[in-house]
Amino acid sequence: MRLSTDLVTGLLFVSLGLFAIVYGWNYPLGTPARIGPGYYPMLVSSGLVLLGLILVARSLFAPGDRIEGISLRPLLFVLTGTILFGLLVEKAGFVISAILVVVLARLADRDFRPLEVGLLALGLVSFVAALFWLGLSLPLRPFPQW
Repeated sequence: MRLSTDLVTGLLFVSLGLFAIVYGWNYPLGTPARIGPGYYPMLVSSGLVLLGLILVARSLFAPGDRIEGISLRPLLFVLTGTILFGLLVEKAGFVISAILVVVLARLADRDFRPLEVGLLALGLVSFVAALFWLGLSLPLRPFPQW
């Protein structure tokens, strides 16, 4: 069996999905008419497992891309951005933290264009802010409070 991106991705999805199912097993599912706190996570985790199994099966029958070396630049920039967002969102506010994530994620690519990144950050932060504040009414602080 050849180690392909489909195989590794499929196994990762299956592992994450099974972990989430086991972790959330004690939450009540409820019924489709009156869902409980475990219903949606179980649904998403099951879908993740199913997608992973499809990728694993596909890797057995169709040739996929071979796995080569791991690029550290994207891994480090995206991971750092995600961690910093989690650490800063309460203190620095949502807007600054989200802009930092977008900038760091775009720095993962060597083709960094400041104007493009600024427009992308503006669009993404505006959309997500509208979704969280207006759509979901989440109490996220937009800017730091000194």
